Amino acid sequence: MDYKKIVLVIGLWVIIWIPAAGASQSQKEVPGVVSEAKAIATGLDKDLQKARESFLKKDLKASAAAIRKGAAYFKSLGEQAQEKGKQALLTSQEELENLADRVEKGAVKSVKEIDRTFARTSHALARYHYDMAKESWAMKETARTGQDLEAAGAHLESAVKQAGGKAENSAGPVIQETRLLAGKLLQGAGWVNAEVEKGIKALGVEIDKLGEKVR
Repeated sequence: MDYKKIVLVIGLWVIIWIPAAGASQSQKEVPGVVSEAKAIATGLDKDLQKARESFLKKDLKASAAAIRKGAAYFKSLGEQAQEKGKQALLTSQEELENLADRVEKGAVKSVKEIDRTFARTSHALARYHYDMAKESWAMKETARTGQDLEAAGAHLESAVKQAGGKAENSAGPVIQETRLLAGKLLQGAGWVNAEVEKGIKALGVEIDKLGEKVR
């Protein structure tokens, strides 16, 4: 996989979505760490939330357009991903595009169908970045591990909410600890091997748990 291309894709989305993300940080995040992954997740959430709100207002064209904007992100990321993660991302892209077509035609009758689709696609992103973090950690590439842990946690948080849960449930503490750990790895200090391995394992448990719910 060409990691530089992945970073370029992420950078472009950050440029588009940083204004929407805002400058606020969780108290558990490490000060001074630029949360690119959180900005991307927030931007994607904004598009999907717009799609949901437009659907409820019966503005089906606006809803479909917002869904397609989300699908474009999966397409960009999926095209650069290695084979292991490519299919899941492109499947999510197809699922969103199909949903957009059905919304525009008036074939989707309940917002619950939209929520379930969004939860599955956000979960796919969380799983993708989690797998990337594990691979980077195995090669002791700490900064890349931090980037993907941060992204995995952000997308897991989105998926939990879209599935009808709350960030404060069992996944909440793990998401917060993941952000803290990611910040340490990005800064290159304040962590030990055992802490990273424990954090990766805990995040994987929550991703698997949610996967059973949204599948």
